Amino acid sequence: MSTTSPKVEAYVKLIRTAEALHAQVSRGLASENLTASQFSALKALRFHGTMPQKAIASYLLKTAGNVTLVLDNLEKRGLITRKRQTDDRRVVDVDLSHLGRETFDRIYPAHIARIESAMSPLQANQIAELGELLTQLHQTINDPLCGPSEEDDAQSALVS
Repeated sequence: MSTTSPKVEAYVKLIRTAEALHAQVSRGLASENLTASQFSALKALRFHGTMPQKAIASYLLKTAGNVTLVLDNLEKRGLITRKRQTDDRRVVDVDLSHLGRETFDRIYPAHIARIESAMSPLQANQIAELGELLTQLHQTINDPLCGPSEEDDAQSALVS
């Protein structure tokens, strides 16, 4: 059996670290009975306003079927509303309800604080270097880094 290459080792460390950090940060959403995907859908709507369901799927890097289930559950809780467009009935627009806006605005600061805490072992220069390395690596993938709009600022581009 051959020795694992440094590229494979780095990849495994990246994936395991990303999954562990995501799980740690997302645990705080459980007290709100939200999944990371549900929270990310709320965030996309809060920062971008009404969006077609297909755009939310693209933003979350999820399939249309998965996003339908996510949105079904948010709609059952009264956090979003959906409306089929009259000129193209294939398109369903999604918006936050008043309760959805209130819920997101209440939990978002603590979510950001959890991200800040999770990243706190790194110094500012290390964070900048990590960001540059991840951007460089991501340029090899034909997929949006943080959602459909590259005009997002760093704060609103956080997926979850």
